[in-house]
Amino acid sequence: MRALAALATALILAGCAWIDPATNVVEEISPTILMYLHLNEDSELESTIVVPAVKNEQKQVLTARGKTLKETRQKLNFGYSREFKSGQLRMLFLSEELARKGIIRCLNTLLLDQEISDRMYLAVVRGDFTGLLRKQIQEQKNYDRILYKRFRHYEHQVTSQNLHFFLREYYSPYADPRLPLFEVRDGQLVYSGTALFLDDRMVGAIPGEADAFFQMIDNGKGYFPNITSPEHDVVLGKVTTARKIKYDAKNERIVITVHLEGQVDEYTGDLNLGDPQEAERFMRGLKEDLEARILEVVRSLQELSVDPLRAGLSTVTLFRERFPGGEWRKRWPELTVTVRVDLGLSNLGMSKPEE
Repeated sequence: MRALAALATALILAGCAWIDPATNVVEEISPTILMYLHLNEDSELESTIVVPAVKNEQKQVLTARGKTLKETRQKLNFGYSREFKSGQLRMLFLSEELARKGIIRCLNTLLLDQEISDRMYLAVVRGDFTGLLRKQIQEQKNYDRILYKRFRHYEHQVTSQNLHFFLREYYSPYADPRLPLFEVRDGQLVYSGTALFLDDRMVGAIPGEADAFFQMIDNGKGYFPNITSPEHDVVLGKVTTARKIKYDAKNERIVITVHLEGQVDEYTGDLNLGDPQEAERFMRGLKEDLEARILEVVRSLQELSVDPLRAGLSTVTLFRERFPGGEWRKRWPELTVTVRVDLGLSNLGMSKPEE
């Protein structure tokens, strides 16, 4: 009897492993932090993951095709010796082809997976990202980790979006989602602007040369190591911005105010910034140029009928919705927008030697 009791206790403590052979031993699973989804010419979904090395193995890049995301993940599991686990998934890259078709179905599938965090970064990619991964993994075995650190490092300087915020803006009547846009160029992954979405479809993009001006009005607070203005022959450094968006009910317009502070790191123009009058002329011209560039970005958003700035939220008060339901989406493209830049520079690139 004692022997039987001991055997029963051992089976209970072992969790009945003889009934369910599945384990979570590290040698049996393959956690990954990166996934790439692409829609190929046959309208099939391609799912690519970077599988980390275990023991003496090398990292691998695996791709599976199917009609649904669940099907591709099942094929990845069947085609590899260990079970694919998504609990550590931190980055989801989407091809531009897929983004322009619509991505909500894929995002909902991922959201229903209890293993996946809704804080997972999302991004759109132009070019052969699968080929880039295969090449870079051979040269830098921790390339996926490098990408993740890069996302976190530049989070407040370029467009950054996770699954949670994308879905929040997707379901909001007063906002539209946006994602960072990358491009495979000369064997590297290069940030090239902001992808703009209407509902769950990418409809356009803010190009890289205008992206800094978009960031100034997209974020409540921003920081930029450098901003270049070739028209004024100046490079601004240590730039900080604070943005406010207000709805002017009397004049039925949106007013965007940007308070910008920084310093002149380099100036190659003809003005003498040590002279108060010429310095004032320089500041006035730079201020007007910034306002014009930001307004140009806003107008491009209105032309696409998208509101990633969440300007519609400024029309909502505690007791009233001025544009209920879908009315804001109809009014936003034709609404007057005024941009004001409050420019404050701590120095104009002039230093006076000590006497």
